[in-house]
Amino acid sequence: MPILETQNLTYVYGEGTPFRIEALKNVNISIEKGELVGVIGHTGSGKSTLMQHLNGLLKPTSGKVLLGGEDIHASKEATRAARFRVGLCFQYPEYQLFESTVYKDIAFGPRNMGLNETEIRERVQRAAEFLEIRSDWMDKSPFDLSGGEKRRVAIAGVMAMQPEILILDEPTAGLDPRGRDRITDMICKYGLSTGSTVLVVSHSMDDVASFASRILVMDHGQNVLGGTVDEVFRQVDKLVSMGLDVPQLTKIFLRLQASGVSVRTDIYTLAQAKRELLRLFFEKGGTA
Repeated sequence: MPILETQNLTYVYGEGTPFRIEALKNVNISIEKGELVGVIGHTGSGKSTLMQHLNGLLKPTSGKVLLGGEDIHASKEATRAARFRVGLCFQYPEYQLFESTVYKDIAFGPRNMGLNETEIRERVQRAAEFLEIRSDWMDKSPFDLSGGEKRRVAIAGVMAMQPEILILDEPTAGLDPRGRDRITDMICKYGLSTGSTVLVVSHSMDDVASFASRILVMDHGQNVLGGTVDEVFRQVDKLVSMGLDVPQLTKIFLRLQASGVSVRTDIYTLAQAKRELLRLFFEKGGTA
């Protein structure tokens, strides 16, 4: 049984007004426990609206969201439980920091869950380790940190709740390349270490290619593509028609192939590119 799924999920903004928008249209997705899923789509494709349904922040106009096979809107208790079991970190989460110290901000979620201070402390420490938050930050105001450091504190606050499913909406938005890589590596480490299911919304095809075990593609409120990184990114024409792209490395190898070089084009990461170039080098008679 999938840990999370939607059945004919539809959501309408502004029903009964001239501004009516059908943001989601009969969306059916199925997420297995432990998956690390990248969610991509152009601006306005419904990605963020879908994510807000998965932990009950938004209620479907029609259709269902099932968590462990149970409708998260079956009762108020089920909805409240879903919000602890499915942790959602919004885009630019650092704007939601408000406590006087880093420790208090990370501890806010666990404290809201009614945990005792020992358990709260342990969860804060574990989340801080995943996000490489130094112990000497804990008594600082979060507003004294850099932008990237604030982002890590905000994400740690969601991780400290130890949700079964962690959803991150554009976690690397606005960061420089080094900051993006660092956050992405930390998220991967978290998913692998805890066995948690992780969904990451991203505009960066390169980021998605580097971490995802599976990709969902949203377009005009519908999930139009899904599969492994290779299965999705090999459909270049379809992605381009939706205003999307493929990773930069993939473009390079597609151009090499188009110019007559016999190379694979299912190349999405630097490690894959290195292996393919070395293969080509040795085939052409190169020596180490």
